[in-house]
Amino acid sequence: MTPVANNLLLIFGALLLLAAMAALWRIGARRSRARAYFVRRAVEDLGRGEFRASRPEEFTGGWAAVGGALTEAATKLAARVERLTDERDFSAAVLISMSEGVAVVDTRERILFANAAFAEAVGANDGCSGRPLLDVTRHTSLIEAVAGAFTTAETVRAEVEFGTVRPRTFALTAAPVTTTAARGVVLVLHDVTDIRRLERIRRDFVANVSHELRTPLTTIQGFAETLLGGALDDPSARRKFLEIIRDHAARLGRITDDLLKLSAIEGGSMTFHMEPVRLPQLIEHCIEAVSLRAKASGLAIEWHAPEALPLVRGDSLRLEEVLKNLLENAIQYTPAPGSIRVSAAVEGEHALLCVADTGIGIPSTDQQRIFERFYRVDVARSREAGGTGLGLSIAKHIVEAHQGRLWVESELGQGSRFYVSLPLCAPEPVTLQSEPGKSSGSTESVPQQHTEPTEKPV
Repeated sequence: MTPVANNLLLIFGALLLLAAMAALWRIGARRSRARAYFVRRAVEDLGRGEFRASRPEEFTGGWAAVGGALTEAATKLAARVERLTDERDFSAAVLISMSEGVAVVDTRERILFANAAFAEAVGANDGCSGRPLLDVTRHTSLIEAVAGAFTTAETVRAEVEFGTVRPRTFALTAAPVTTTAARGVVLVLHDVTDIRRLERIRRDFVANVSHELRTPLTTIQGFAETLLGGALDDPSARRKFLEIIRDHAARLGRITDDLLKLSAIEGGSMTFHMEPVRLPQLIEHCIEAVSLRAKASGLAIEWHAPEALPLVRGDSLRLEEVLKNLLENAIQYTPAPGSIRVSAAVEGEHALLCVADTGIGIPSTDQQRIFERFYRVDVARSREAGGTGLGLSIAKHIVEAHQGRLWVESELGQGSRFYVSLPLCAPEPVTLQSEPGKSSGSTESVPQQHTEPTEKPV
């Protein structure tokens, strides 16, 4: 073979080799692009939160390790995200269900999160999240607390009050929160309305009981010193002063007895002898007890109740105390000529007593407080009549101990109506002996006879 032919053969072989290498390179490049596409798609899926395992046909050969690593990463990320989601949902559920109002405010004073309790407290019926804080509330103390928490980076505490008709008091805590991503303030509103009310009642009670005790004690001391100073020698003055001392000592005794009684009821140490009670007889007995005082005041008392009124379960002596207290209050605050009306009826599973008068009435602002200890609408008139200011409070506790309810409805100048609701006794069937000709084992239930209400003026 000539040299020229050899050269041509070598050149042709080289060209074939180059063509084969090019074809192999193109095939490898195509496969590499396909694997790169699968890798890019897997990474994009991870970015979108789609944590799926790689399919075996996507990564073969040397790329199998890459596919396995992506699958393992997707599995771990899926488990971590699920755990974080559960923790977030749990935290959100806890915050939403809290009775305390909770809100998160960012540096622009925009509310990022607020639970229903916070929205209710500030009066935002259409929600708070995503709204500027100033659009939700313009309460000065709350705005200043948020600004102070951002400025000082320390927890700020304050007390705020929302509402006008029935204001509610909240203890506010504004705590700064700083993370690598953002800064904010967490607001917590804790309702302390009842606590402040009880504190006020306690302060009023201490002040009132001190005043109630000081008045008779000062009077007793003054007249005793007057007697010792020489009034003992004057028979008429001596008797008058001793009667005053006796009356004020008796008032001290009544106050002490009522305080002990109230303490026993509230402490749960007072015993109640529960038994079936007939309300008509109880009403009549109480009216007889106050009838002389009513006549002396120029008042008429009338009452009506069905004779077949079902029995109530209670302590008859305690219930008499409640009704007598309501009647004495009606007599005390009803000018002559006036009238007092006592009625009883059945409403569902309760008996309803009503003591209505044509007296001076009670202002609406005082109706929620008349059952507090020592609270009086007309202080001078109550003390003049010898009241201790504890009667209605004791009556309310006694009624509640019977699983009942005591409330008042009144209009100033139009009289008052005090209502006592008491649960009825469970009905018990009454049986009679069988009539002749009937089976000896048969029984007959006797229905309760209904009688028309009767009015009995006293």
